[in-house]
Amino acid sequence: MNLSLPRVVLQNLTLEDRLESEASSDSPEKLLKRMLSVRSVVSTDLSFARRQQAAAGTKAMFREIGTASIGKVFEHPGTIFVYKLPITDQPQKLWNNYTKHMRVYRSFKSLPYTAFQVEIPRCFWYATPSTAAFWNDYLQRFPDLPQFPRLPRHALCMERIFPLPRAIRHALVDKYCPPQARQSMKENQSNKDCLIHPCLGRIKYGAGGHFFNLRNFKLHANEVKDLDLPVSELYVAMSHALAVLHWHTKVDGMDVEFVFGSSPAEDQMIRAEIDPARMESLLPQTSTYEETTHSHPDFTKQTIALWMIDFDDCNDISMDSSGVDRAVKAFLDTNFYCPRPSTGEEYIETLWKSFAESYIKHSDRILDEILHNPGLRTLPREFIRKTAAQLAARRQESRAATPATSSVARPHAPGVGVAEPLARIVEVESGRAVGWTSNGRSLKQVIGGFYVNAAQSPGHTSTVRVYMWFN
Repeated sequence: MNLSLPRVVLQNLTLEDRLESEASSDSPEKLLKRMLSVRSVVSTDLSFARRQQAAAGTKAMFREIGTASIGKVFEHPGTIFVYKLPITDQPQKLWNNYTKHMRVYRSFKSLPYTAFQVEIPRCFWYATPSTAAFWNDYLQRFPDLPQFPRLPRHALCMERIFPLPRAIRHALVDKYCPPQARQSMKENQSNKDCLIHPCLGRIKYGAGGHFFNLRNFKLHANEVKDLDLPVSELYVAMSHALAVLHWHTKVDGMDVEFVFGSSPAEDQMIRAEIDPARMESLLPQTSTYEETTHSHPDFTKQTIALWMIDFDDCNDISMDSSGVDRAVKAFLDTNFYCPRPSTGEEYIETLWKSFAESYIKHSDRILDEILHNPGLRTLPREFIRKTAAQLAARRQESRAATPATSSVARPHAPGVGVAEPLARIVEVESGRAVGWTSNGRSLKQVIGGFYVNAAQSPGHTSTVRVYMWFN
């Protein structure tokens, strides 16, 4: 495969051009509904030849496009490469990212394709500070920043997930950003690196504000419902991915992420290879088109995909109750991508039931038909049962620990300022709390896992009203 993108970038730009022309007649809601699915399809036209990839074949500087949990991610302009470099001098997690990522990729590559499955970016190689062949050629192309100086480091090279096209980015801004900030958000350079994180296990209350950002945009369950997105595609994709992680790759899935990103059509056409043993088992003249292209008969070009990324915190699990316990803990400690039980939200509860059924179905298929070990089919059911039981217990404990009047110490929230004690909460009703702090400063903090906004009450110098919402 040609990784210099002579056609890949062109096709990605072609997609953007077509979406721009189509978006002019669409509302933000209609555009997002049409384009945000696990398998969005646009028939691309190569006659859109303007804006050739200027960076291909040049020595353009690398640009930071994101900060992951363990490091910074830099694009290699003109290629499909990105480099993840650790923030600290301890590269153990980056190496774990490499080894677990390779195992996950091989699992998905070896398993039969299933409808709506996620994509896994390819993982190419790992370099150390002493890998002269890489650093001699590329060190000077990394930015040199005071907080992240230019020097040889450990580096993981992976396939880039392209950002979502401009039409989708602008639709998100028009839909969710306050009117007075929309133009500046559309012009913000960092917002061009837009990936959407679908969070089916969480509801968002309130509107966007000063912290609106498209680089890692969270789309919550109520927003998915409001846009009428094909939510079944999302929970089926997530449940299948989790089943593969648990029972084929045999890792817990700690801190994995699901993101919508753009995928150049040329690069996506061949996503799987036919194993020679598989070919020998086929009848003569059997079509392998659907299996190798991840296509259906009406499939034209895939442009938007749901990806699973970030495997640096994944740990091995055993195929027994102890392994299930580790998988449950990872599920509960990971961001709210998948639906969850015991949230108190009817919509999410409904999604959880369907998610659980799909997870068991895909798990049974892997354990029975692929691994030929039906005796382990009790484990996926144990995972669902224990997850539901632990979340129900947590909800009960939370209710018991939230009296009408209580003394609460607020933990520090990054980037907000030093937390001050909340003297007492005098009312908790319908997700809203009213209380006082020692002074009347406006601040944003976290109480019991909820993001809280405090604003001074009218007519008081030391009273603060505190409102809770999920973020």
